[in-house]
Amino acid sequence: MRISRKEGNCSASSATSDENGKESLDEYEVSAKYYDIWTEELTEDIGFYRQLAETTGSPILECMCGTGRILIPLAKKGYEVTGVDRSAAMLDCLTAKLELLDDETQGKIDVIHDDIRTFKTNGRFKLAIIPFNSFLHLLETEDQEAALKNVWKHLTGDGLLSMSVFNPKLDRPEKVVRHDGTKLTAQGEIISKFECQTFDQPSQRTTVHYFYDISRQDRQVRRVTTTFTLRYLFHREAMDLLRRCGFDVLEVYGDCDFSPFKKTSDLMIFVARKAE
Repeated sequence: MRISRKEGNCSASSATSDENGKESLDEYEVSAKYYDIWTEELTEDIGFYRQLAETTGSPILECMCGTGRILIPLAKKGYEVTGVDRSAAMLDCLTAKLELLDDETQGKIDVIHDDIRTFKTNGRFKLAIIPFNSFLHLLETEDQEAALKNVWKHLTGDGLLSMSVFNPKLDRPEKVVRHDGTKLTAQGEIISKFECQTFDQPSQRTTVHYFYDISRQDRQVRRVTTTFTLRYLFHREAMDLLRRCGFDVLEVYGDCDFSPFKKTSDLMIFVARKAE
């Protein structure tokens, strides 16, 4: 296991810097400690990426790897995996989980604390994945292109890229607070999660506000809030973006069972090959 941290960004409370040196707050700092609680039951895409890995073999690059929800299962299956993420908070959670793994699995994992648009490593990968809407955190077209072109550089000559994003459904009611569930943690905390979504259609952005109400018997209820903005993509737009950045799109799936994409699909999962 090798973890490469950016200098000065070794804790979850630090800011990140872009390629121009401009600092920005780690948007995951507030919610990172609760992230795994709400994604522990999300496993269907793990099987999808395992099947892709069976066709390509190692090494594998996971961009925006977060707390390792997909990275760790791939390593446990014997694949060599490098994860890249710019969030120190998410990587702190990942590091804690890696320390509990056996030595053989740890030896198959490298982690790079850096930005998908600008990271550099000497490795070349047979498969790169950008799962679970992570790509949509890139809000400008130039940032999306920079990220994909950088991934292109790190793939082998016939390497594959898979990117999963939601299929936009803009008729969803806005400014409605929804209860997303209640969980009991191992520490005895009861956490109820609520969310509220708005759309900015001219800029193709959606902003989601998350509210975590946290209670336990010996304390008053407290609320933790965080906000994310995503720049959603439409099917044709994503196809054109991938082609501009040097990829031939092989398949577009509508779910993690490899079903063909339809206009009613919840997901758009692109599988593309590096074009020379």
